[in-house]
Amino acid sequence: MVPYERYELIIKIVRETKFVSINGLLKTTKSSLTTLRRDINYLSEKGKIKKTRGGITFVQEMDNEHNTFLYKEREKRFHNTKETIGKAAQEFINNEEIIFITNGTTTYQVAKNIDENKHVTVITNGLDIVDALKNNPNINVILLGGIVNYSYSSIVGPSIPWMLDEFNPSKVIMGAGGITEEKGITIYDYIYASYLQKAIEGIKDIIVVADHSKFGRNVLSHIISLDKIGIIVTDENIPTEFVEIFKKYEINYLLSPAKE
Repeated sequence: MVPYERYELIIKIVRETKFVSINGLLKTTKSSLTTLRRDINYLSEKGKIKKTRGGITFVQEMDNEHNTFLYKEREKRFHNTKETIGKAAQEFINNEEIIFITNGTTTYQVAKNIDENKHVTVITNGLDIVDALKNNPNINVILLGGIVNYSYSSIVGPSIPWMLDEFNPSKVIMGAGGITEEKGITIYDYIYASYLQKAIEGIKDIIVVADHSKFGRNVLSHIISLDKIGIIVTDENIPTEFVEIFKKYEINYLLSPAKE
């Protein structure tokens, strides 16, 4: 479990229980005591929790303040590498295209780096994607409707698949929480996963953008198997065995420099 995943889990537990013991957190996070203490000190310094005798308690804040904090933690991880991936993915975005770009910290970099001279229609469920495109006058942005999830800076809901059917995107550019040969692409949000599966069924070209830390692990919800993926844009630090896996499933791949 990477740091921001532990932060999310610790905050979720303490918000629900108001107090949780150190032993309870050790069992839930499966971290070492040293790692857990480091996480607690970090979250305490950020004002998200309060240390007490034998455990931690919840610090009352507005929900969106907690959620913004969690999104920014994900955003900071391999930030420079995600930026190079976002720039590398530009060769797959053509003028006059209609593209579905999902929310995410790597897809944010894709949207942010779209050439301002290209005329593109971007359909998205990402509040972060909308923000990334706000200063690009040649991009026509369509935001899908539903329930706002501030933790992921996204909008989810059953209307997403049929809205995409109406707009007919030619390709989807999506991120990943995990990538393995056995489970394909997985993400953290299980509610969104059910909608996203249906949403991308009819889209011909599927492009995945993800840094090396996503490879070789599965997270909560399956989205799509590798044999349905056309292109993966990642960085040069992926486990070497995945190059052979890409060839096995006839996935075109692009390796950008890792810059952390």
